[in-house]
Amino acid sequence: MDPDTAKQQMIDAIDDVTGRLGGEWKPRTGPDYSESCGLSGGEKGAHWVYLTGRTSSGDSEDPESDAKATLARWKSQGMKVERWADPDGPAIVGSGGGSIDSINLYAFPGNYTVEAISLCFPGDADEL
Repeated sequence: MDPDTAKQQMIDAIDDVTGRLGGEWKPRTGPDYSESCGLSGGEKGAHWVYLTGRTSSGDSEDPESDAKATLARWKSQGMKVERWADPDGPAIVGSGGGSIDSINLYAFPGNYTVEAISLCFPGDADEL
């Protein structure tokens, strides 16, 4: 995995979710933010982190329905998906699927966020 491919796959995963949910999304972190990770052979690597949010989509917002549709979409893409208990609203996390490390959706009324972490690639996060 190279840095450019890892970043594009992460951006594509975010765009897939936000495009389906609609509304105006604004990046909060990334997609050029990197963190350290470990490669399968134990070597030091890096991955990209991208967090975007939407504060409101008007009357059409339905957090429970949006979370269920996103969960089904991620499962259809081969991801392992978990739903986390959160009193503020639905929260789901997907991992695997081959193109990203993980992705999550917090569908809180009036404040949705989607965050993805790319696959780990050879490199130094501090130098990116």
